[in-house]
Amino acid sequence: MPKRADILVAQTSGLLQFTGGGSQYIVQTPAGVLYLVYGDTASDLAFKKSTDGGLSWSVPTVIFAGTIVSFSVWYDRWSNISAGLIHLAYTESGGSDTLYRTINTESSDALSTQTTIFAGTSSAGNGNLSICRARGGNVYCRTCIDAGAEGGFFRLPTANVPNGAWDAARTINEALATQDMMLLLPGWAADNQDMMGIFWDVSNNEVSRQLYDDSANTWAETSISTGMVELAAATAYPNFAAFVDITNSQNVLIAWNAVDAANQDLLCWTVTESAITAKTDVVTNATDDCGLAALGIDTSTGYWWAFYAGISTGGETWLTSVNIYGKCSQDGGTTWGAQTLFTGIIADITWLVTCPRFFGPHLFAYARDLSLDEIMINVQHGAGKRCKHSLGM
Repeated sequence: MPKRADILVAQTSGLLQFTGGGSQYIVQTPAGVLYLVYGDTASDLAFKKSTDGGLSWSVPTVIFAGTIVSFSVWYDRWSNISAGLIHLAYTESGGSDTLYRTINTESSDALSTQTTIFAGTSSAGNGNLSICRARGGNVYCRTCIDAGAEGGFFRLPTANVPNGAWDAARTINEALATQDMMLLLPGWAADNQDMMGIFWDVSNNEVSRQLYDDSANTWAETSISTGMVELAAATAYPNFAAFVDITNSQNVLIAWNAVDAANQDLLCWTVTESAITAKTDVVTNATDDCGLAALGIDTSTGYWWAFYAGISTGGETWLTSVNIYGKCSQDGGTTWGAQTLFTGIIADITWLVTCPRFFGPHLFAYARDLSLDEIMINVQHGAGKRCKHSLGM
């Protein structure tokens, strides 16, 4: 029977540096090599890689030396592009800019020239940031760096990827507000440069689908769910997550309608340009204690995996003493398996991510604060056949 293990991958300078970024920080290549992008103890942006399923990790490679306050990650193959660039957007406090660089996983991890997405004048924590590549090859970034006063929506034409200049600011989807959150995803329209955004409007407690028409440079919005009581990204992040379901030309979303509250639900939808379809809740009417969200698809089986912090039947203490739990759906969100405990020690956990598209044994990363600020990877190891629910597959 395979077993789970918690592997210490890195230490960080505080656990709040992950706030407001995207929800994908782990990449798996077709060869099975794993990359983890993170902020190190000096608040530099760095990455490590693993060739053995996450059991051991390389020494870090620094991508940006400075003080990052937010960063976001996207991988070409998540957009069904047969290439190996990991796209990185990061906001730093020294020059108050949002910057861009890539890792070429198919060319000895070569780093591209650093370019500027947005040149700001001041930065503050708890802004939001998301980067994504359209199926047609353009790269897009939404950034907000200080209390809603600076940022915007920007495009890097595919001809300029990765070393060229970004276009001037495009039409923004909403008036900038620091506490709002946005996950950029590829769109599924006939124009493969169009985009989709999952937008969390904090002032209205609403999650919506926002569609970007690249040729018209316009946005259109449709509500997904109201009554979504957010948790500030400065406290713990993320509390919604999404993955790209390439086979079915759709995006899949989960989101908590409340955090650490009686009768809280972890809701699930499939989202396309033409339909927003509610699926079975991952968690319904949790006692309390729950939050954080990570979501991925095993491309070898088509199974969906959702992870979250805090036992849904109560008995743990959000945010200081929780474990990570997960559920699997083998039928596209129609049903979910039993709640399964994955971590081996209860802790203060404020950040949780998984690889949104993976194959083989799944894993996830989380940040915990024991005596040090630590990034842990929870991996499967040991001999034996894969289990469908109890231990991961």
